[in-house]
Amino acid sequence: MKKKVVKRLLAGTLAGVLSVGMLAGCGGGDSSNETAEEDTSDKPDTWIADRTITVQAYVDDIGNTLPEDFNSTPTMQKITELTGIKLDVRYTPGDSDESVLASQLASGTIPDVIISYLDNSTRPEFPLLLKAAKEGMFADVSEYMENSEVYSRYYEDGYLPKDTYENIVFRDDLDGVYLWQMNIDAEDKSLEYIPEEEYKGGLYIQKRIVDELGIDPTTINTQDQFYDLLVQIKEGGFTDDNGNPVYPLGPKYWGGSVDTLQYIVPGFRYGVSDGYNVDENGKVYHEAEKDTIYDEINYVRKLLNEGLMNPEFFTMDSTRAQEVSENHNSAIIADVHNYEAVIYGNEDWVPLGPLNDIQGDNKKVTHGKSGRGCMAISAEAENPEEIFEFFDWLSTVEGQTIAQYGAEGVSYDLVDGKPVLKDEVLQKLNENDQDYLINDVGAGFGGSGNYFFEFVLTNKDNLNNFGESRPGASASETFSRSLQIAEEYPVEKKLVPGLSATAYMSAEELSAVKTQMDLLDWNEVIVQAFYAEDDAQVKQIIESFRDQLKSAGVEQFEEYVGNIYAEDNEAVNFYN
Repeated sequence: MKKKVVKRLLAGTLAGVLSVGMLAGCGGGDSSNETAEEDTSDKPDTWIADRTITVQAYVDDIGNTLPEDFNSTPTMQKITELTGIKLDVRYTPGDSDESVLASQLASGTIPDVIISYLDNSTRPEFPLLLKAAKEGMFADVSEYMENSEVYSRYYEDGYLPKDTYENIVFRDDLDGVYLWQMNIDAEDKSLEYIPEEEYKGGLYIQKRIVDELGIDPTTINTQDQFYDLLVQIKEGGFTDDNGNPVYPLGPKYWGGSVDTLQYIVPGFRYGVSDGYNVDENGKVYHEAEKDTIYDEINYVRKLLNEGLMNPEFFTMDSTRAQEVSENHNSAIIADVHNYEAVIYGNEDWVPLGPLNDIQGDNKKVTHGKSGRGCMAISAEAENPEEIFEFFDWLSTVEGQTIAQYGAEGVSYDLVDGKPVLKDEVLQKLNENDQDYLINDVGAGFGGSGNYFFEFVLTNKDNLNNFGESRPGASASETFSRSLQIAEEYPVEKKLVPGLSATAYMSAEELSAVKTQMDLLDWNEVIVQAFYAEDDAQVKQIIESFRDQLKSAGVEQFEEYVGNIYAEDNEAVNFYN
């Protein structure tokens, strides 16, 4: 990046940035980047360049786990020894990562690399990134990608998810590759149930309540059975750690959220694709337009009115939600998974259900391979090929091993070709000593340490590469119960291919509709309906939203998506 741009960048858009490492290289005006040719005769084969790459992250998990001195950690020192690369990783707090991204892209100046959340092209970050790509803010990396060791796999037929391939990486309206997703699995195992890799989420119930009621929690599969269980719990007189009556159904472990409806009322949920589904005649509807929405609302209202659900189920903040789970005030946690300490740290909880969906089965829906996160290189970055080469090397088996485990001989040893954490590091991992993992080692540890190194990898195959699903899993007492739960409570999976319906809202001919639809908040509306004073108010809320949908042009959108589905029933992830 040119020095005048750097000065403007530091003085304006990145003021107040949390910066890790020294300002150097492209992002900081290091003169080493302007050297015509570097003598690498005494360097390892993995050597790339003696430079610092400046990275702006719009990912709060990265911002919350940055080492105090990124480049002094053993992990980064090893990476620099092998590649010559240092990193200046920055995170800017704000109202949201999306708002910070929007502000900095609008300023027209970014450092060498940006990385952002981007599970798929339907996320709100994507239009911002696509606009920046079309306006020439990002470098075209197609030449580097085609000739790379790892990312060249993105060109293989069927390697990338359809959404990633068509809507993000290889778009028809772009003349090259300007942004790309990461965290793509090396092989598609989405329909396989592999206990070592399963994050078993959803409903969890207290084991003592299961034992006292004498039930098999896996046989609770219908909405009626679930309701009857909640009544049994209420009538059972169960109390929490403080002697207070439990709420039969408590909120999501991470805080009140509408997305838990997928676990507590799946049998009523018509809208399977971001609120949309298709009927037997091929007509697409938003769930609010179908009268079945009243069945869902009435069921939840019954749970609230009868004291079977915590009254703050949808609104509780994350701190209190974790508290009511950990002190056993919730008989059932609406959503948590087996890799949270509240579950693996004891034997107090077991999975419940899962409940049947609108098709009458409780198979876990998978849409196939997926990605997580997006990266782009600035069009003004010096020697962008070096930057791309670095991140490509980081996703090789060698790079991934260092990124996740740290430096060999320091934090791990190789045993039969696989990394095994040293006892001290394993102990710190078991104790969840994040300060040690982040600052004394600096590796990703599958998301338990420096999250930057978890986020920017791709072509992942942990079991084959490392012999375990995440660092320390095979030898760690910490996650032994996580694996036990996954083994004892398997689920069958079903493939429902296609993109979510709203992925198609970005079509150019729907731009006016999208502008209006973005002003509507269905999640807020349905929560209002749950807490309405009476049935008349529920009807008023729903009818008002239906009118808003029509005014926004939802029928035009539904017709557009319906035509796509009619031509290719694997293009949209509907099921009926």
